[in-house]
Amino acid sequence: MHRLSPKQTQLLQRDEEILLVARVLVLEQGYYGVSMDRIAKAANCPKGTVYHRFASKEDILVALATACLERRNDMMARGAAFEGRPRERFLALAEGISLYSRLHAEDSQILHNAMGPVHQKASPLRVAALMEAERQVIRIARGILAESVRVGDLAAGDDELLDEIVLGSWGLLEGGFTLIESGIAQQALNAKEPLSKVWRYFNRAADAYGWRPLFSEWDYEESLARIRQSVFPEESQRLYGEGQWYGDRA
Repeated sequence: MHRLSPKQTQLLQRDEEILLVARVLVLEQGYYGVSMDRIAKAANCPKGTVYHRFASKEDILVALATACLERRNDMMARGAAFEGRPRERFLALAEGISLYSRLHAEDSQILHNAMGPVHQKASPLRVAALMEAERQVIRIARGILAESVRVGDLAAGDDELLDEIVLGSWGLLEGGFTLIESGIAQQALNAKEPLSKVWRYFNRAADAYGWRPLFSEWDYEESLARIRQSVFPEESQRLYGEGQWYGDRA
């Protein structure tokens, strides 16, 4: 194993200090309220040192977002390892995202701030790291769909069909949580239990593709309870309460 030199260790520690300070500033003041000057001052660090390690505030924001996404990916991977039918495993993956997003709302805020034009101003290396974390999301989801085809739970189709399901499901999760976290779902739509509505929409879509077991022939509420108890016991009880494996419906 390659061991870091004292100088390399010192630089990494300095990076962590800068990122920690920048995270606080972004959460408090938003993207437009943060500058490299403010970050350097808050970190008690020469501005030149900050620029030596990070090309811009966008570079810092992308680095923060990558760390958030990697932590969320760990939750997704835990869910995908659930022992069950592939559609149950996909449900476990989604529950990992749900728990992470609700327990770590600040990370979701960081991720939302790092989208779109921010990428254009960050360094290629930082953007590449973020893109790799995002590709990991797709690989996990795509793997579950491929298994569904192998075991006969989903009719064999071409790669475009599987990509269609992955993209649609991923868009539903990302878009649904963005709307819920912003309050739009409740305010503009006056939607009660918006997470439940997203959940039901996904199941209708999965049924439309013939992804078995169909919602009418399988108790997915029981699947969710088993997922929370066996895969995410600590996180589930933090969010829902001790022993509340049926979540918001308990």
